[in-house]
Amino acid sequence: MGIFDRTTKGQVTPTIEVALERGALQFFAETIGETDSLYLDPEAAQAAGHPDILAPATYAVVVGTLADQQARRAGQPDILARINGDLRVLLHGTESYTYHGPMYANDTVQVENEITDFTDAKSGALEIAHITTRILHPTRGLLVEASRSLIHRLPEGDSP
Repeated sequence: MGIFDRTTKGQVTPTIEVALERGALQFFAETIGETDSLYLDPEAAQAAGHPDILAPATYAVVVGTLADQQARRAGQPDILARINGDLRVLLHGTESYTYHGPMYANDTVQVENEITDFTDAKSGALEIAHITTRILHPTRGLLVEASRSLIHRLPEGDSP
């Protein structure tokens, strides 16, 4: 028997607001080796027509993690708890991102997760949870949509 709670398919988590702090964005950009001033210098970003520094594209992962932390602090189950996922036995599967607009320092974005599907692979030896995360801005709309899969390998003899 698998570990995922498949009755959660189709559920969408309550929206969590995440504030994008300039210092955290600059630290992240520096940590990943970003040297473009649009990601580091507010004046350079504004001179290029942006309201503040840009968030690197990979910062969407951090935003998702921050939303999960805030959900737990608010007493809500994070996405793993909702599907009964246990990181000690899960593998990271595919992950893809679609970018619709930039994220900037001092934005407050809204994050929601949708449990889109559960599938099986390898003749039932693997169960896979498919999750979509959306990052939205209240006036600019959808900024990022991420799809990922989490894989659980069933113990031998435990396949459906």
